Amino acid sequence: MNIAEQLIQNAGKRSTPIRSAVLGVLLNAKDVLSHSEVLEHLQQLGAFDRVTVYRALDWLVTQGLVHKVAGAGRAWRFQVTRSESMHRHAHFQCHHCHKVFCLPEIQPTLPNELPSNFSIDSIELNIKGICADCGRAMTGQ
Repeated sequence: MNIAEQLIQNAGKRSTPIRSAVLGVLLNAKDVLSHSEVLEHLQQLGAFDRVTVYRALDWLVTQGLVHKVAGAGRAWRFQVTRSESMHRHAHFQCHHCHKVFCLPEIQPTLPNELPSNFSIDSIELNIKGICADCGRAMTGQ
């Protein structure tokens, strides 16, 4: 049993080949990935249907194993949710290369008090600009 299958089973859910393959791609990713990037990685393993991959990603999000980050052009990007904490960190989106980077050291502060009957599941903070690699390439350094 691989790590992806184990995580799905630890969540008390049924592992399927597509679910574990999609989760496996995200577990091995260095960055957050778009649906098309997940599909591109999966093509190395065989033929996968776009719609089936969308459904697997949605299922993984619903189960809390993966979370979505808004990317360029309002396209969702996906990343494994680490169980040690709720998803509460900033993301940086580069205007030039469109990559999205997690910035776990930047954590938004919670409001002191929420209205009654409100509860927080996650906090999203998106910072946009030019990443270090693109900045160096633009200045020729």
